[in-house]
Amino acid sequence: MAKPDRKTKFGRRDEIDLVRVATETLASNFPNPERFSCPEVRTVEAVASGRLSVPDLDDVIDHIATCAPCFEAYGAYRKAYRARRNRKRWATLVAVLAVAVAGWQFGRKALSPKPRVPVQISQITPQTEILDYRNVTSERSAQAPQSIAQQAPHVRRALLNLQIRLPLGAEDGPYSIQFRNSAGKVEAQTTGTATWNGTTETLAVRIDLRAIKPGRYTLAIRKRLSWRQYSVVVD
Repeated sequence: MAKPDRKTKFGRRDEIDLVRVATETLASNFPNPERFSCPEVRTVEAVASGRLSVPDLDDVIDHIATCAPCFEAYGAYRKAYRARRNRKRWATLVAVLAVAVAGWQFGRKALSPKPRVPVQISQITPQTEILDYRNVTSERSAQAPQSIAQQAPHVRRALLNLQIRLPLGAEDGPYSIQFRNSAGKVEAQTTGTATWNGTTETLAVRIDLRAIKPGRYTLAIRKRLSWRQYSVVVD
């Protein structure tokens, strides 16, 4: 009768049997201090990592199970092998999860893109402009503003920190201002506060002129009931 083939792979069942047999036999004291018939160190390491595939595998396993030094080496190699394998498994799991999360985030953003946020005024640095009306006589609202070209200062179409130097006799306090077109329509308006700095009464306001067209406008300023009007050119 033909003899069955001897196994050539060291599997999980073999490891369980090896530990069981070794525990029983080593209890009977097989110190083997002379290291008689011990396999090479790399062979024991190969068995511990499941990489050994040789015809005489059973003989190697039997020796490890009956040799205290080889069994101790096997245990150390096996522990190190399991630690490396577990680290690789965790690294693979973390990588898979990272790819999955990144894909989910990308898909969510693609399906639900953020609406474009309009630029807020507070995000733009205002430009400083000065309108000097100290030597200009204002007209009340019932009259037309002065039309002498050289008396009309210029400002830019921009978000402005506007410093309006008022004529002598203007008072401190809150003011309303409007930029009116030739038809009297208000194109831009805001409020501010006038203060005396020792030489000039200056009305400080912030106003956005980016949306209005270039041209000549009437700058209307009011503290109480009546408006004072001045010519201004928006470039």
